[in-house]
Amino acid sequence: MAKELKPRTASGYDTDITAACERTLLTLLSAFGNLKDTLRLVGGLVPRYLTPESPPDVPMHVGTSDVDIVLNLEVLAVGNEYTSLADQLKARGFERWLEDGKAASWRWRRRVDKQIEVVVELLRDAGNDTPGRTVSVSGESVSALTIKHAGIVNDWYREREVAAALLDGGGLSVDVVRFADVPSFVILKAIALDQRQENKDAADLIHVIRYSGSVKEVAALFVDRLRSGLHQEALRDGLAALARRFCDDDYGEGFEKVGAVAYARFFAIENDDERIGAQRYASGLIQALLHEIKIQIESSTA
Repeated sequence: MAKELKPRTASGYDTDITAACERTLLTLLSAFGNLKDTLRLVGGLVPRYLTPESPPDVPMHVGTSDVDIVLNLEVLAVGNEYTSLADQLKARGFERWLEDGKAASWRWRRRVDKQIEVVVELLRDAGNDTPGRTVSVSGESVSALTIKHAGIVNDWYREREVAAALLDGGGLSVDVVRFADVPSFVILKAIALDQRQENKDAADLIHVIRYSGSVKEVAALFVDRLRSGLHQEALRDGLAALARRFCDDDYGEGFEKVGAVAYARFFAIENDDERIGAQRYASGLIQALLHEIKIQIESSTA
């Protein structure tokens, strides 16, 4: 992935950029036509819908600067719907991202106004492929980046109607957006944090866990997924990543771990006591969640 695409602290995000991402999302959906029902939103725009602002209990999420979409290539392979996708994207003002002079067919950009440009990333489940490589979707013109366990969102997602003005004066559009649910969002964010250790990943997953309900309620969502028998490897990997990056172990205390530090750094807390307090909060929340999941699993099998 390209470096420095995303701000590393909360100050780099604002409501205008997030609103531009939402408008870009709905404009993107129109390019996919009858395939839009197969798309799944992941990444930093998801908390906007998963934990909508509800003062004073649920504050506004910090937002995002890009749009991440998981494609279900297995479903779409039965037809030729992707053959004109590049033309549809270009017709709606999307351009392929240029990096080191080369066009990346899995990453697209959309100019919203003079100040804001939104990046769109097309992703797919890695399956047996190596994560981080690109797989063709429509010849050489459109591809998707392989992400480990991204396919869980094809089964574990929520949906809601979203209204936003399409770009270039296309009018107000009301569409159904399908996005990662709490367990799949946290799992994918935990794995991403484990791999790339970005501040925003830590902040996003803590926000969703904190404002999706009580620790018992959130744990119950994971227990339900564990009992389903689906995507067990993804669950194990995600929960292990949470433990590795936030929890006490033989190597150190949880508040000193990468995840807790990344969470505090995202909010650029200068006061030492407040920064350590934020780290302890993040670590404590994750440890409480994992402990509660264990208790609920054990009680259900007793």
